[in-house]
Amino acid sequence: MPSNAGTQKPKILIIEDDPDMHDVMNVILSSNYELTSCYTGPDGLEAARTNKPDLILLDIMLSSPTEGFHLAYDLRQDEVLKEVPIIMISSIGQAMGMDVAKELGSDYIQAERFLDKPFDAQTLRNAVSEVLANKEKN
Repeated sequence: MPSNAGTQKPKILIIEDDPDMHDVMNVILSSNYELTSCYTGPDGLEAARTNKPDLILLDIMLSSPTEGFHLAYDLRQDEVLKEVPIIMISSIGQAMGMDVAKELGSDYIQAERFLDKPFDAQTLRNAVSEVLANKEKN
């Protein structure tokens, strides 16, 4: 793929096991970002290591209800990937009656942002642009 540094789109890695969610996020984000989609945690970790993204959109409930938490921990332990911002996306908060956003940045939820499913297009666009803007400042 040819690279033009002045016009290169930020790279977002989507790790989500629901094909419909991939389609939705692709429609919402593909015009402004270069997207890579993975359906499992191991595939997502491999993709991140192969082509370091600028941002990761990570579902919490993948093959197990907590796989996304474990994957975020693994990403934070990786010397190359530990600074890549993560937006966790899940319905776990509603399903389990917990306020996930209160735990952001803790050892429990190692992410910059949390979005409850379902979300609207503007909420996703805003979260992505804000997290990427904060990354640029740091």
